Amino acid sequence: MAVSPVTAAPFIIVKPKILLGNITTGVTIECAANQVDASPEQDENTYETFCGTYTTYKPEKWVITVTALQSFGAAGLWTLVRPLVGTVTAFELLPDTSVARSVSNPAMVGNALVKAFPFLTSPVGEPSEFELVLAVQGVPTFPIT
Repeated sequence: MAVSPVTAAPFIIVKPKILLGNITTGVTIECAANQVDASPEQDENTYETFCGTYTTYKPEKWVITVTALQSFGAAGLWTLVRPLVGTVTAFELLPDTSVARSVSNPAMVGNALVKAFPFLTSPVGEPSEFELVLAVQGVPTFPIT
């Protein structure tokens, strides 16, 4: 097999798609957010023998953390997302909402448990900014179509 150099330009995030629920009745929250982090965690075990040290990794656990800005009203974050707290809901995270899924814009999809989030957390004159945490259940998929 030949060596494959990575030559693609770095991806610069502008407006990702962050969907909770299904495509027709779900909630998109990208306009209520200013940062997103979708990262795996893996615990490790290290074993020592008389002949060496060996490391193994446990299954990956994915967490999506969205830095969100609180809003209220019929179209507010509190009104639309708060009912999802404590439930497992479908999600889709797409790096660029203006472009269809492709090898250049793969999606991350799966189900996630929505963690409770603050009602208000802000000083006078500033928006209430907090982390909305989604604990992915199992391993997500990364479709390109």
